[in-house]
Amino acid sequence: MQEKSSCKIRRSGLVRELDGPSAVLEIEGRTVRVPAGKIAAGTAAGTPVQWNGTLWIPFK
Repeated sequence: MQEKSSCKIRRSGLVRELDGPSAVLEIEGRTVRVPAGKIAAGTAAGTPVQWNGTLWIPFK
């Protein structure tokens, strides 16, 4: 399900780890830890993702 975003900048990243309450993403060459609740359900480690303004969702 794709939601319309009000974000002007499209951020993309790669899920490096999913560890209980948090996830580790690589975004623009930096490693960032984010709450697991901000990752779309069913997303696995190694998945390229894009920020939709609410969640990190897998690229289609």
